[in-house]
Amino acid sequence: MTAFDAEDGSLVREFALDERFISGQLRQAHVHGDGGDGERPVLVVLDQFRGLRGTVFQFDLTTGERVCPDTWGKRRKPWGRTWPRMSAAFPHRGADGRRNLLLGWNDGRVERVDAVTGEAAGPRMRGTGRREVWSLTAFTTADGTALLAGGDADGLLRAWDPATGRPAGGPVKAHNGPINHLVPYAADGRILLATGATDHSVRIWDPETWTPLGAMMVHPENTLGLCAYQAGGRTVLAVASDRLHRYDALTGQPVGEPVDGWEEDACLAVGAVRVGGRVALFGADENGVRRLDGATGEEWPAGPA
Repeated sequence: MTAFDAEDGSLVREFALDERFISGQLRQAHVHGDGGDGERPVLVVLDQFRGLRGTVFQFDLTTGERVCPDTWGKRRKPWGRTWPRMSAAFPHRGADGRRNLLLGWNDGRVERVDAVTGEAAGPRMRGTGRREVWSLTAFTTADGTALLAGGDADGLLRAWDPATGRPAGGPVKAHNGPINHLVPYAADGRILLATGATDHSVRIWDPETWTPLGAMMVHPENTLGLCAYQAGGRTVLAVASDRLHRYDALTGQPVGEPVDGWEEDACLAVGAVRVGGRVALFGADENGVRRLDGATGEEWPAGPA
């Protein structure tokens, strides 16, 4: 893992993972906290080891040092003849204020563990099936309801009450393939949820009713990255696929032209950061990371903002 300065593009630091467990596929990376609570932000990384398990690494984002014990997907008891494989991880602040991790498994279960000790931090959650959990997120709706949401390998979207672990929405057949991205965001006074899947599509959902909104966004390739940001007076969804696409986050209508010029004809990941009053949109391929203006989609010149 490598971190760059979002303002001038300079290298900040690298995060060294344990080479005994690295398979070459880093499935997810999230930042836990922004430092506003007196704790330093932590980078949470899920690595897939030869398709057999997942390992969650945690790093102090300021120093690059490893913090807390690694959470291994193979620390659980066998399920039948196979080991449950950790397939999703997401940082979550518990009701007691402690750092937790949401962990999804290939038997359909979701659990919360204390990010520091690795001990259980609440009841396990389960959907209606036994298919692999591909994505997880946590958010609060406009009416103040806290939810945990997950997407599985069958394209089902479901939610749980974080206090009780009981179902609080779904399952909804959201896609025809595994849901690999869940992005909650604010738009038009509401909290909405965008889902991206391997069926080449992205959809917008109202998590209070679990009904789809706007147009389905379809691409020639899988959804490889998804993020939401505000620029130009509206909320925009950026999608990494064959190209980098931008859409209105309420209607699903395209915003500007897709951005071309990616190595191997695919944008592999996307993220957005506010820099100096503007939004910098970052897209990555096998050749490196490009910085774009989030409002226009045009190249952001190298050097300081």
